Amino acid sequence: MEWLGLIAFVLVMYYSSYPSKTNKLISKVNKLEKKQRGGSYMSKLISELVGKECQISVSVYSEWTDMGKYKCYVLDADDDWIKIRLKDKKKGEIIKLIRIEDIDNVEVSEYKEEI
Repeated sequence: MEWLGLIAFVLVMYYSSYPSKTNKLISKVNKLEKKQRGGSYMSKLISELVGKECQISVSVYSEWTDMGKYKCYVLDADDDWIKIRLKDKKKGEIIKLIRIEDIDNVEVSEYKEEI
């Protein structure tokens, strides 16, 4: 009877690390999918928008967007996220983070080409 308890304890300890292994595997699969879709190229293009005003359309609807489109100022961008500042009539300035994969369309409002 004591052996059964010991075996059950060993099995519980072995499978307790199982969720962390699956999370690592999921993150590796997501990175491979992003490479295949060209996600790094998209993030490079968006990082060029830092410091510019643009209109961004997102696929995820939120209460602070107007039909998924809004005019904003791009503060920062990396491989996964974009940090923007937009003006709200009620709250003033709002700073938001948006996943790059949720962005459908970007229109640059103020474009000055550097020579």
